[in-house]
Amino acid sequence: MFQEPWSCIEDYPFQLKLALELELKKELIPVHALYEISFEVLAKREDQDDILISTESGFYIVHLTWSGRAEAMPFPCFQYHRDLESLNKQLSIDMELYS
Repeated sequence: MFQEPWSCIEDYPFQLKLALELELKKELIPVHALYEISFEVLAKREDQDDILISTESGFYIVHLTWSGRAEAMPFPCFQYHRDLESLNKQLSIDMELYS
């Protein structure tokens, strides 16, 4: 499903998925839109510190800061995609820009 610059998280050791989940949780503060929302990491971007997560309300491309601590708004920045059509458009743009 994923093409460069994105890679499916299942292609990596499970520990990486856990580390990405933990880092995102560390960076979120109570006023952030993603705070305490249940999510699953689906993919990571190879050329940036972005991850793709799914939630009940849709998909988010989140840029991690890797600070290991809570960030000030607006970080971590994200793009929201309510459905697969919207997400696939963005992933196609990413692929074209990466080539």
